[in-house]
Amino acid sequence: MTRGEIGRNLGYVPYDLRLRRPADRRRFPRYAAMRDLPFDLVSGWDRHDVIVLSSIADFTKWVEAPSDRGVVLDLPDAFLDERAGMRTRGRGFAKWIGGELSRPVVRYRRLVERMLDRADVVVCSTDEQAEKLARYTQNVYPILDLHGEIECVPPRLHETDGLDIVWEGLTSTLPAVQQVLPALRALSVSGGVRLHLVTDLLAPRYMNRFRPRQTVDLVAEWGIDIRLHQWSADKLAEVSSISDMAIVPVDLTDPMAVGKPENRMRIFWRLGLPVVASRSPSNLRAASLADVEGQVLCSSLEDWRGALESLSSRPEDRLAIASACQTVALTTYSEQSLAERWDKVFGSL
Repeated sequence: MTRGEIGRNLGYVPYDLRLRRPADRRRFPRYAAMRDLPFDLVSGWDRHDVIVLSSIADFTKWVEAPSDRGVVLDLPDAFLDERAGMRTRGRGFAKWIGGELSRPVVRYRRLVERMLDRADVVVCSTDEQAEKLARYTQNVYPILDLHGEIECVPPRLHETDGLDIVWEGLTSTLPAVQQVLPALRALSVSGGVRLHLVTDLLAPRYMNRFRPRQTVDLVAEWGIDIRLHQWSADKLAEVSSISDMAIVPVDLTDPMAVGKPENRMRIFWRLGLPVVASRSPSNLRAASLADVEGQVLCSSLEDWRGALESLSSRPEDRLAIASACQTVALTTYSEQSLAERWDKVFGSL
């Protein structure tokens, strides 16, 4: 795919003007770098033929984009699955206060639906998301994150006392880790466990942006040896290099969380670690590709206890699982195969 094939001028509405946010580094801008496609950061459509919108674009404006402008809408999260509540009811106002929307919106979900109707093509993360989005648009492409910034590290075993377990993610998803704390505490009784949390050290209380608290205060009463690390790609690689396994717990009662893709599993697979994870549809799909779903996926606290205890006592199993999963990460989930999906997105315009 070349710039000439896409359009004379290509624009992108980013999450961050310096392209520091994970979605800016791992989705369209990463693809553009791989294909040597120049693009401009934009807030309007006057000078561009094709514009890629991130999920924080001002939809109140972009729903009115002229029909002769190609609009690619990238929605990597399962917004349509979010449970109704104060968080969803206030989203349109919070985005306005935070500067993402130019005016307050009472029915934000309806605005998203209008944006889906206006977009020429929609990109999401999972097959399940694509199936639901197909109710609003027929031109939908599920594409996982591009992880070229995560260097591949061969799986290995460590000669250390105790067990080092790593988790990474937004502070807003820490409650999912809390759900498996009893299993981690039980494991810690039989042998020292250090739980490394690679996340932001400030935790916003609302909509991931307002009234921040210190993350250390959130985990102070967890009753396990916690090591906090400020998130960065380098720090994640460093912490993973001293870890024995990773965990990716998901709140299986939360439809939006259940609808998330297997990106975090894939990151740890690239870093050479076995991953114990919740049995969400995307995690099941990924683990099945490596034929390890019976060893690493959990639907209950009892499952978590069993999986963690089994892998903690069998280092040879950890190594075998990590090797099988990294092979999948580098083949089925290769950067090239994902970039080819983006090629199809622009080819559909």
